[in-house]
This record gives sequence, C-alpha cells and structure tokens, in this order.
Amino acid sequence: MRERPGGILERPLVTVILVIVNAGIFLICTFSGEMLYNMGDISPSSFFGDREYYRALSAMFLHADINHIVNNMLLLAGLGMMLEKETGHMLFLAQYVLAGLGGQAASLGYKLVTGEWYVSSIGASGAVFGLVGVLLAMVLCKKGSMRSVTWQRVVLVVAYSVYSGIRAANIDNAAHIGGFVSGFLLGLLMCLFWKLRDKSEGRLR
Repeated sequence: MRERPGGILERPLVTVILVIVNAGIFLICTFSGEMLYNMGDISPSSFFGDREYYRALSAMFLHADINHIVNNMLLLAGLGMMLEKETGHMLFLAQYVLAGLGGQAASLGYKLVTGEWYVSSIGASGAVFGLVGVLLAMVLCKKGSMRSVTWQRVVLVVAYSVYSGIRAANIDNAAHIGGFVSGFLLGLLMCLFWKLRDKSEGRLR
C-alpha cells in the first residue's frame, strides 16, 4: 500500500522526535544541575579509562546552554525537513546516529593526540554536521532530482552551519569535521546502493 502525498510517511517524524528529546533533556538538565552532564558527557578518560562506552551516545543529547541547543536544533529541523522525506525515517535516524558517533570518534582521537585526556564534550553538533554531509552527497549524486531540496536551501543550511560553528564558544571542531566526513561517506554509500538497486530493477534514479 502506497502512502498518499502529504501522509505520515512524508512527514519528518524522526526529526520532530529528536528535537523534542533533545529539548526535554536540556530542560531536565536545567533543573537538575550537573547530574546528567557528569553522567553523560564524554572524554578520553571516561570513554577509554572508565570504559563507559555509552557516553558516545549520551553526550549527543546534552547541550551546554540555550544558544548551543537552539543552534543545533534549528539546523536539525531544517536538515530533517529536507532529508527525511528522501531517505525514510529509519535510514535518516541511522545516518544521524552513525554520523554523530563518527564525530565522537574524531573528537576522542584528536584529544588523545593532543593529550587532552580529561577534556569532555557534549552536543549534537557532530550528528548535525553529519546530516550536512549527507545532504551534500545526495545533492552531488542526485543532481537536482530531490523533491524537497533546492540549491537555495542547501546554501542557506551550509552558511548557517558555518556561522553557528564560528560563533559558538569552546567548539569541538574535530567532532564537527568527523561528523561531516562520516555523513558525507554515508550519503555516498546510500546513493551507490540506490543506483545499484535501480539498475538491477531496470530503473533510473
């Protein structure tokens, strides 16, 4: 059964859920003090030393202040409205999480090299920049055939991403770069899969 245009499959449900979850956790942190930050942030010491591997995921849902979460959620909402229709809900979620983990890996690697053993990081920036990478890969591969993406939107999202990254204090550039590269590679793999599938089915995408 095919969902009619404008139906539930066409709506960015995962994007909305992610924004709500991030906002809800931020509100809890605001009223509970440092408890969740201490339990969920990530550093080489906590990840490698204490072997608390869950922090690679939990840190993605913590934000330092109102500007931090507003910038990330505005980007997430804008990217989600463009990408989730194209990829589907579960693939969009997988890309978000995997790109975020790629950003965490890059951040941890950079801190190990620079000796920042106890420096911790939080935020969804790696995952969000990963979605920018996915978007770029899809625009390059699909060459204007995406239903909800125009070049004006892409320029606006990239410009705002760069602006928010430069404007923010104490940013984790390694996480941003790692997330972006991870997302771009995930986007290329997805496009390659689509092309191989369509070729096998005798269709052109």
